[in-house]
Amino acid sequence: MSQHRDPGARQILQRLDPRALHTILAAHQRYVTAQPGGRRALLPYHDLSDLDLSGRNLAEADLTGSVLHRTLLPGAILRKATLFGADLRLANLDNADLSKADLRGACFRGALLKGARLIEADIREATLTRYDGTRSQGPEVQTIHPDFSSANAKGINLTNATISRAYVVQADFTDAVLCGVNLHGADLRNTNFTGANMEGATLSGNQLTGACFTGALLTGSRLGGACLDGADFRGALLDPGLREAIERGRALSTGNAGAGLLSEILRDHKLWLDSSGGRGIRGDLSDRDLSGADLRGLDLTAIVAARCCLMGAQLHRTVLAMADFSFADLRDARLAHADLRGTNLTRACLSGADLRGANLAALVSTHRPGRRWATSLESARLIGTDLRGANLRNVKLTGADLSHANIEGADLADAVLDQCVLPRISTARPFLGTVSSIGTEV
Repeated sequence: MSQHRDPGARQILQRLDPRALHTILAAHQRYVTAQPGGRRALLPYHDLSDLDLSGRNLAEADLTGSVLHRTLLPGAILRKATLFGADLRLANLDNADLSKADLRGACFRGALLKGARLIEADIREATLTRYDGTRSQGPEVQTIHPDFSSANAKGINLTNATISRAYVVQADFTDAVLCGVNLHGADLRNTNFTGANMEGATLSGNQLTGACFTGALLTGSRLGGACLDGADFRGALLDPGLREAIERGRALSTGNAGAGLLSEILRDHKLWLDSSGGRGIRGDLSDRDLSGADLRGLDLTAIVAARCCLMGAQLHRTVLAMADFSFADLRDARLAHADLRGTNLTRACLSGADLRGANLAALVSTHRPGRRWATSLESARLIGTDLRGANLRNVKLTGADLSHANIEGADLADAVLDQCVLPRISTARPFLGTVSSIGTEV
């Protein structure tokens, strides 16, 4: 895939003096607020590098081919703006809103896009046609691909955006929202999609070598014709058919999947527990597919099951205290009355799971009462989870999504709920949590 080339390279870029720019921006502010004297900002092929435009409302502004190197635009509003072929290298667009913007051929190389909104944005390749002014020469056609290489786009929202044939090498899309995004033919080598929501995304024909999809939600996505060599899908939430296709392509890391029978691992783990580590071996179920497994009532204290697929597993009244279920797929698992004290469920997916009466409180040391281990559900997905009557005292729910969860009668006393999305109607018991910001499902 070709690298980005500046479409404005053959244009004479204009650099406005501060007073003229202020006048244009003031008129645009009146334009977006429908005040008299308003006028849309027309700044095509301008040099706006290094300016501080933080929080500015530039909705519908025309910035075609403009250069915005290192420009400060955090929190800026650029909805429906025209940034066709714009050069935004190293720009700061954290929490900016570029929904439905025309970003064809735009270059975001090394830019900061944390929490930015590019919903339904048009980020396809751009085709430029140039004439030399003579009849003897035909038009010169130049195709420019959008470029997100090395961009920090953690938490970016690209829902239903079109980013076909983009250059996205070594970018960071951790926890990004990419639902329904069209990335057909994009180069995604060595890009980090940890925890990203890519439900219904189109990844067909992509270069995915070295890309990381740990904990990413890929249900309903399409990967036909993608180059999967070296891509890491461990802990990804996949449709069964997609999982099989990836395994056939040998792109899914097997980890410990072939090491020992489940019965042998559970037997050795029981010996390890009964002998306080003197005999047996601590169980390791990491990266295994144990969908639908029946583990009801077992003592699996301190077992390791990172990235394990336990979709629909039977874990009713199972002891899972101090276990490691980070990035585990526990969708629709039956965990009613399970002992999950001190368990690591960071970035696990428990959507649709039954956790009625489960104990997720901190585990307190019997020998040293002052020492405790809090259960972690940080950045976990608990959409539609049944948490009625669950003990969630002191649980870490930072960044967790409890949309549509049933928390009737749940005890959330002293829970850490920073940036947590709670159900709209909360019927939980009153809590005294450590909270800086709580979202509520729409």
